[in-house]
Amino acid sequence: MGNPIVGAVRRRFHWDHVMDPRIAWLSPMPPAKSGIATYSRAVLDGLDRIGYTREHHKIAPIWPVKQKHASTLPYHTMAVYHLGNNIEYHGDIYDHAIRTPGLMVVHDLALDELVAAMVRRAHPFGYPATREAMLNAPRLEGFPEAESNEPLRMPYIAHAARHARGIVVHSPFVERYLRAFGCRTPIYLAPHPVVEAEEDIRRAEKRAPVMRGPLESMGMRSLLGLFGDRNASKLIDIVLAAMARLPEDVHLVLAGRPILGYDLDALVRESGLGSRVTVATDVSDEDFLAWMCASDVSIDLRYPHRGEVSGSLARAMQCGRPAIVSATGTYLDVPEDQVVRVPAGRLDPAQLAEAIRRLVDDPDRRARIGAAAKAAMDELGRSEATAHGYAKALDGTLALLHDPGRRALARWGGALVDIGITQDGLDEGFGLSYTRALDEFRPA
Repeated sequence: MGNPIVGAVRRRFHWDHVMDPRIAWLSPMPPAKSGIATYSRAVLDGLDRIGYTREHHKIAPIWPVKQKHASTLPYHTMAVYHLGNNIEYHGDIYDHAIRTPGLMVVHDLALDELVAAMVRRAHPFGYPATREAMLNAPRLEGFPEAESNEPLRMPYIAHAARHARGIVVHSPFVERYLRAFGCRTPIYLAPHPVVEAEEDIRRAEKRAPVMRGPLESMGMRSLLGLFGDRNASKLIDIVLAAMARLPEDVHLVLAGRPILGYDLDALVRESGLGSRVTVATDVSDEDFLAWMCASDVSIDLRYPHRGEVSGSLARAMQCGRPAIVSATGTYLDVPEDQVVRVPAGRLDPAQLAEAIRRLVDDPDRRARIGAAAKAAMDELGRSEATAHGYAKALDGTLALLHDPGRRALARWGGALVDIGITQDGLDEGFGLSYTRALDEFRPA
């Protein structure tokens, strides 16, 4: 039985957090209809497998996130904030990330829709985020993806990135973008995890002939798949136009969730492709994987690109399916032997049709690309690279939070930004005497 006085002192000064960290995990979690929910579950499972959560780091998922959690977050050693672009899922998470800074995970680099919704709802951080994006936008001049993809021209993420104590990214491209507008926050790379269990993949492979059967009875020989949330950035209209240039034995399945305001049914009707297109809406997880395994080629285009890493691409690669992707942003970080790239932007449907035709007509090439993609995902799973990347980010951010001079420096840095000091002012030495004086108090 421990000394009650020592225990009381430790609780009073939060010394128990140093010895036994308690980490809040603010993210959508299953059964929330968000790819980030599945992602979060996969990351936590990986941290458990490598012993990070079982040994001494307690991670407490918080979902749904409410404003009431503002009173409990300070009693955690640190919080991890998963930021996406949907205000219903991530509005309160953003609020907590600014008020109680911790480790931020970037799921959507643009954050334009989130910030716009915050402004419309008079959220206290909507206008500061907009102001900071406007101040930093000129630094992105000459950054190719920012110039060619409208959502990335204004770095709406700058406000959250400055307040964060550490940032987790899934692709080197995201780090390059953050550094391009001057982000100085520590950045940690943790690749997108393997989200599907191998036994689920095997079950999906067994069900694939069942999904293909009715289509093959109508003369189908090759099946293309477009997976995930169906919106304009997937260039579905371009894909349908490319389909019209391909032989009639090539079919397309569109499997995923509908997005409000995007009339997919009208697009399919206008394409004139009829029964060559199958629309599978709100399918179960099992059917989603089965359709993916049933397809010969996966199509995963993005324009405008938002700096996101595609969860549907990660699944297609795990299923060993060759994928056609846009030559932009995070897709350029995938090795060339694991995907087929087509020009970025709203490419000519004829170019896409030719890329599809070359894959459809060359089963050996499809097999090579699919095998390389699956091997890469298998190695990612064996190495637990995602979990180890998170462990490094968590430990690095915890160490930063335990630095006795951090809070004073954070206030100093925030005050300089609030009064409009930029890098030019720092280069001239504005305010640096304070940090030099503070450095004298650090232990030798």
